[in-house]
Amino acid sequence: MALAATPSLGPARLRDLLASQPPSAAWAAVTAEPRDSSVNVDMDVAGIWRRHVELGIRVLVRGLPSYPSRLAADPRAPAVLLCIGDPAVLDAGPTAALVGTRAPTRYGIGVAAQFGAELAAAGVSVVSGLALGIDGAAHEGACGAGAPPIGVVAGGLDEPYPRHHARLWERVAAEGVIVSEWPAGVRTEKWRFPVRNKVLAALSDVVVVVESRHRGGSRHTVEAALERGIPVGAVPGSVRSATSEGTNALLADGAFPVCSSSDVLVALSLRGAVLPAPAPPGAAEQPLHPRAPASAPVGVERAVYEALSQDPAPLDMLARTTGLDLPVLCGCLERLAQQGLARDVGGWWERG
Repeated sequence: MALAATPSLGPARLRDLLASQPPSAAWAAVTAEPRDSSVNVDMDVAGIWRRHVELGIRVLVRGLPSYPSRLAADPRAPAVLLCIGDPAVLDAGPTAALVGTRAPTRYGIGVAAQFGAELAAAGVSVVSGLALGIDGAAHEGACGAGAPPIGVVAGGLDEPYPRHHARLWERVAAEGVIVSEWPAGVRTEKWRFPVRNKVLAALSDVVVVVESRHRGGSRHTVEAALERGIPVGAVPGSVRSATSEGTNALLADGAFPVCSSSDVLVALSLRGAVLPAPAPPGAAEQPLHPRAPASAPVGVERAVYEALSQDPAPLDMLARTTGLDLPVLCGCLERLAQQGLARDVGGWWERG
């Protein structure tokens, strides 16, 4: 942990150090470097460890049994991976990354939340970066819908980023897991996001870009996926929308089109993922992931349910009535729809 917290050690150098010697020897070598380096030779190793224990942050070291097998063979896998939540989730079942712009359209938010909820209900863990926009909407839909979510972040696990997503962080950590290469106290900085995206891609069986500008940050995740032979899909968008320039370009370059969550499930099946068998012809449609019978909603979902009526209402009206942000609202609506308590009518919503 002290090595990972050393400012002069980037992920690549830390990986090389620990690949050739035990941590104690690596620490001795680092602290023996000239004093004018950025290494703090007086760093309190025991204090660093104690702080992470107190915060409930677990440490997964490459080469040890607790390290996720999805990353073990990756040549650029982090030497040290920090997590809050249940690390077993990382290897528990099929995974699909839903990524995209931080400034999506209402269409993109709705699609991300819908796919997040439907994939989770199908037993697929949704992987995303917990950022604003598409990432947050995907996890808003996935939380509470079925399979445990997976978050991959670009800073220390002690400070949710963005702060606006603190509640979402808590839900993802409680239901699934959040991982990072960076120890507590490390600030989220712009240069860390491309590094984070390599881990995000490596933890995913399939990567789907929902909305992205032509040179949006999602391209780092796409490039990392293609380097690893991971299939990349994209949601088609309007040729008049700047937020669909990137996804439409990906489709032109050979990404598979994603028009429904079924397209993602097919891609996962082709990768060998074990998914629930579809219902036989003529059978009543059932959720792909077992769920409890529908019951009266509670908490935020209760407020959304009470805002619905038999008269379909647009998302904007429901957002004003409930006071919820669109990603949170869309996630609640998708979970209510899975329970038969809400219904999408051409983009407007009514009680089920």
